Amino acid sequence: MDAIRDPATLREEPDVEYSETRTTDGQDAFDYFDGIAGLVAIGITNDEGAVLLMDSPHGWRLPYGHVDAGSDWLARTEEIGEMLTGVPVRAAEVLRVSEITHELRTDADQTATSFDAVVGTDPVDGEPLAHDPTFGEWETLELDWFDEVPEDAYHTHADAVDDIEYFLE
Repeated sequence: MDAIRDPATLREEPDVEYSETRTTDGQDAFDYFDGIAGLVAIGITNDEGAVLLMDSPHGWRLPYGHVDAGSDWLARTEEIGEMLTGVPVRAAEVLRVSEITHELRTDADQTATSFDAVVGTDPVDGEPLAHDPTFGEWETLELDWFDEVPEDAYHTHADAVDDIEYFLE
């Protein structure tokens, strides 16, 4: 795949589910999203059909991390994937992109745009996990391989479960 520096360029791609949404954020959330290009969730599967998930405060979900402005989203996907698994990971497909306009709660005229993207990778061999799979915002990170959606998945966020199911098909 070619480099992707602006996920908005995928708006017309027939194989990419593209959506736009608007949120109203407090100062901390607004500042966070104003300082990054967005978040990439990574669908890492293995040759047995299992998917790598991370345990979040809300339940199991695809692992994800931030993407800095101007960065290549696919290179960041591969970087995070290797940090988590300890083996080379290759980005293979972009499944979904959400363009999010963040409006500052105290000043509706202040907005910032970020993206959420879901990127799948080529399958990896076995069930590799890095010795220390922490990075960036994750001081501790629990990871595991699943061949079905876990009961304690992040069910209150429908897209999170839909994304897991997509990679288990």
